Amino acid sequence: MGKSLQQMQFTLTGFTQDTGCRVFAYEGTGEDRIRIRFTVRADLALSRKYGIRLQELPLMCLGILERSSLSDEAGGTEPAHAQRALTFTEDAMIRYADDCVAARDAAALKRTSQRRQTPKAVPPPGEFNPYSEIAPPVPLKPYGQGW
Repeated sequence: MGKSLQQMQFTLTGFTQDTGCRVFAYEGTGEDRIRIRFTVRADLALSRKYGIRLQELPLMCLGILERSSLSDEAGGTEPAHAQRALTFTEDAMIRYADDCVAARDAAALKRTSQRRQTPKAVPPPGEFNPYSEIAPPVPLKPYGQGW
C-alpha cells in the first residue's frame, strides 16, 4: 500500500466516559475503503480549566485526527500502522484557548470600529442647522389655541 492521494475520512461513531475523560471513537476510511477504528481521549477537567465547551470537543478531536493522518501520510506511515489511540493534550487545549481569546478580541474590535459614527458636517456659522443641539427651542402654544 503506497501513499494515498486522498486523505482519510473520519466519522464520529460515539463516545464513552472514562474516569474524568471523554473518549471519542472515530472510524477512518481511506482510499481503499478499509475502515480503521481510532480513539481520542480528552480530559474534561482540563477542558473546563481552559474554557472549552463540551460541544466543541468532538470537532476538535476530529481536527487532531486529521492532522495526525496528514503527518503520517507525509512521513510515509501507512494508516494500518498509524497511531490509533490519541490524546487531546493540555498544550493543544492552551493553543485552542489562546486562539479563541484572540478571535474574541478581534471580533470585539471589529464591532467597536463599526459603531464609530462619521462626524457630521458642521454648517458655517449663521446657517440654520436643524440637527444642532443649540437650536432655539420652539415655543409651545397652549392646548386648544392656534387651531
